[in-house]
Amino acid sequence: MKEISPRGLARSLGVSESSVKRWVDDGALSARRTTGGHRRIAVAEAVRFVRQSGAAVVRPDLIFGAGPATAPETFDPATSRDVGYQFLALLRQDEVAEARAFLLGLFLAGWPVAALGDGPIRFALEEIGTLWRHGPAGIVTEHRATDTCVRALSEMRALFPPPAADAPVAIGAAPSDDPYILPSMMVATVLADLGYRDHNLGPDTPIAALDDAVDRYHPRIVWLSLSVAPDDARLRGTEKRLAAGLLRRGATLIVGGRGAPPMPPRPGLLPIHSMTELAAFARGALAGSG
Repeated sequence: MKEISPRGLARSLGVSESSVKRWVDDGALSARRTTGGHRRIAVAEAVRFVRQSGAAVVRPDLIFGAGPATAPETFDPATSRDVGYQFLALLRQDEVAEARAFLLGLFLAGWPVAALGDGPIRFALEEIGTLWRHGPAGIVTEHRATDTCVRALSEMRALFPPPAADAPVAIGAAPSDDPYILPSMMVATVLADLGYRDHNLGPDTPIAALDDAVDRYHPRIVWLSLSVAPDDARLRGTEKRLAAGLLRRGATLIVGGRGAPPMPPRPGLLPIHSMTELAAFARGALAGSG
């Protein structure tokens, strides 16, 4: 478990070390004592405290161990595009440690995971995704950018509290011939942040494997991430069969992604167009299960 000292956390927040120690002594911030009597704070606990208290973070790199990066102090949808340009610049300059710290800094500043997906991640990768047309260097940039986002999301995941043992399950994947790893991972991260027990089967997953997972885990939500436009006839048959089976179980199939064709919502099936829309539905379904 990664830990930080009161001094390190104080520097990251721009406050005095005595303030951090007082928060620990007052019970607002949990810490353990070493054999020498020194306080040590788990990074996940520091993140919980920062996000719940709304404390400003001036040096996220001191918490996450990456190069310095400046991120907005609070979530503001109005500045999302400007933030996207900042993130894009870091990725295009191959400043991967700084880009990772930038995303994690936004998360610390209170940005919902869904807003990260709809904002800087989507904006930057859509811009970078056109570079492959210009040669191998563009492909390298795209792959490096994707890997940076995957690493940042994985670090965020490690900071989430574990889901309740009886929390509803969500399962999903990108279907066969869809090689994109990040969109399905983004969905899984949004749902995990809301408290779901998620199972992301990843890219290029046969529908038969998704069916098997549904039988095994009895999910409340199943998602299909479509970055590559599938054959329309095959998709209609797949989503209709999946939705009908899930409806009988009280579950919902969610379909989205840039490759998803227009489709109307129907019982058991919900097309979505953003991570924020996904989070709103999932939050409502979670409240309804309580």
